[in-house]
Amino acid sequence: MSRVALELGETSIDRAKITPTPDGGYRMQWSMRLLNGRLIKKTTKGKCTKGELRRRAHAQAEEILATGGGSTPWKGSSSMRDYIRKEVIPGIERTDDSILRPRTRDKYCHVLNLAAEAFGGFRIADAVRPRNLEGILEGMARRHGTSTAKHCQKTVSKYVLEPLVRDEVIAHNPLKSFKPRLPECRMTNKAPGGQALTPEERGRVLEYLLAIDPNDVNPPKRGHYTVGDVRNLRRAVVEITLLQAVTGLRINEARLLSRANVEDKDGLLSVTVTAEVSKTHRGRTIPILDERVAERMRARLERAGAEPGALLFPAPAAPGSAWDINNAQHAIKKLYHELADALDIPLLDKVLTHVWRATLNTEWMQKGVPDLIRSAYFGHSPEVNRSYYTDTTNVSVLVDMLRTT
Repeated sequence: MSRVALELGETSIDRAKITPTPDGGYRMQWSMRLLNGRLIKKTTKGKCTKGELRRRAHAQAEEILATGGGSTPWKGSSSMRDYIRKEVIPGIERTDDSILRPRTRDKYCHVLNLAAEAFGGFRIADAVRPRNLEGILEGMARRHGTSTAKHCQKTVSKYVLEPLVRDEVIAHNPLKSFKPRLPECRMTNKAPGGQALTPEERGRVLEYLLAIDPNDVNPPKRGHYTVGDVRNLRRAVVEITLLQAVTGLRINEARLLSRANVEDKDGLLSVTVTAEVSKTHRGRTIPILDERVAERMRARLERAGAEPGALLFPAPAAPGSAWDINNAQHAIKKLYHELADALDIPLLDKVLTHVWRATLNTEWMQKGVPDLIRSAYFGHSPEVNRSYYTDTTNVSVLVDMLRTT
């Protein structure tokens, strides 16, 4: 039987052949002529009667016409740069604040502008080839840093490639199955280590973290992790950040604290960083002056067990093991992005955990704590370290100074 040409908006549903499927249902392939003249092919399947299958296909066709689905003017031969600049970015800019926070929207638009520039003269059909995508993202990593390239990869996948798939400009999203190999490159415009939060910003961070319920998490989508593992991770990330925000501990110093390194004397909780763990190989004792955070650490001690070597922050999914430094930093960085967005503190999008050392150092300098004491506290000077932080008496000197300022 010869094929009948479809008019604009017409489908072949009523005359399409329906075939049975192995699961006891039916499957039907049909065509539709869009209002722009383009012919598209669809498949409808399900465990239902043949009449119901055709009804579902008609409903799908009506939805396509009603929403303009597939009627995009963009084609595989269109410029990917033009598509991003003229279609994607304006769409994000129009998104309501209740859906995308202004800062999040600005971040998406920024990275998409970088993507548009990186795609250069590529046609859409060529830009989505895996090797081309990898080359484009690799170049972005070298120019703007690996972190930016990875953010771009996720943003392009969600806001560029997925809409192109829905509009049937491309057959599938290659970034769903293909993971580009990117070089490890640091951003050239990365924030210097000395940048600090203001006291007001640090205060807001503490309030936000203290209000988080670590049990309020989404269950893992797949893999061998349990809901308990996800909750442990959330609690660990929040509480290690709280500890760093009030002590200025380096991440490795906080990560490797054990029960033997914690002392609770006369109502003051303090932690000792041993010479073996310290980056500068100089031990020091540090008080936890915020009682709210001290209570969190006391609770961690109870969960850790009685063994002197029990870690305060073990691996969230393997409590008997040390928390891998790379896994810890990755999880903490995600929390920093959350804080930056929720509290409107852009600096937290750029910095690493070292920010708390700079923040506390600046605060205490403004409160009049002498440079010698501050240097000893943060483990900067061996002479000062020996002079001030070899016993709890000298810790109390700093405590008294900060509690009276």
